[in-house]
Amino acid sequence: MKKLFTLLALCTWLLMPAYAAKDKKGDIQKIHITYDYVSDNPNETPDAAKQTALARAKQQALEENFGLDISSVKSMVQKSKSGDGEVSSSTQVMNLSDISVRGEWVETISEKVLEQKFENGFWHIRVYVEGRARKHTSDKAEIQYVLLNDTSDRHMRDTYYDGDMIYLRFLAPVDGALCVYLVDENNDVMCLLPYEGSTQGFQPVKADKKYLFFDVNPNQFDFLGYQLGTTGGIIQNTIYIIFSPNKITKAVDKASDKNWRGERVPRNLSYADFKKWLERNQTLDEQLVVRREVITIHPNKQ
Repeated sequence: MKKLFTLLALCTWLLMPAYAAKDKKGDIQKIHITYDYVSDNPNETPDAAKQTALARAKQQALEENFGLDISSVKSMVQKSKSGDGEVSSSTQVMNLSDISVRGEWVETISEKVLEQKFENGFWHIRVYVEGRARKHTSDKAEIQYVLLNDTSDRHMRDTYYDGDMIYLRFLAPVDGALCVYLVDENNDVMCLLPYEGSTQGFQPVKADKKYLFFDVNPNQFDFLGYQLGTTGGIIQNTIYIIFSPNKITKAVDKASDKNWRGERVPRNLSYADFKKWLERNQTLDEQLVVRREVITIHPNKQ
């Protein structure tokens, strides 16, 4: 496969309030925010920093307009004694391990970099984003998945090394259609699922059946799986896992030339076309589930 995406950043941020206005499309709202991103990661490229800033801006806009779901808040009571007897004090402790945003980004109207500079080892980027979003519906399927570097379930990964294979373990509570894409460091988008040669345009999945994808391609006898690679530096890929109980059809793509190693790579399309396809499906299908996972690829094992 091709080399992949750029490095994770340690970051802090400043932000300005996000604003929302009712759109003509029912429960879909227009929202926008101006957002300041600061990263002290010396390995982050200018483009990677910009993409991180835009992604964080959208996330913050969703949080401010739709709020967060906090699964559990527990109270811990601390007791102490004084001369007059026992005195109780209560401290509320929030468990932040299972928090999700109540809204989802549906369509980008505008995104701009207002300022970008590198000072004293810090990227300072101010961005503006405007788009359409809506509150999560309660009937979305709760899919389960994990990315692996072998065919067992013992090696769940978000970090890989040059030459590692990648696999996807997947489970859905209902019948449906699945598509999986990989975005590399050049914003080239590769279709990992459905497999090349599929005539359905999606990968059908059955309810409560555990799948292991990327191990065998039933449409291609010489399929040997997907291998990750890098030309030297630490890079990142972004994996999009897209599921719906309704029929969805993959984006229009094309066969690819071989990569820098002379190896065949999956069918691909531009990031702009992929984004249009995804936003259109999110607008039309309120039950569409989109999960985004960033994986890091290292040149070799230390």
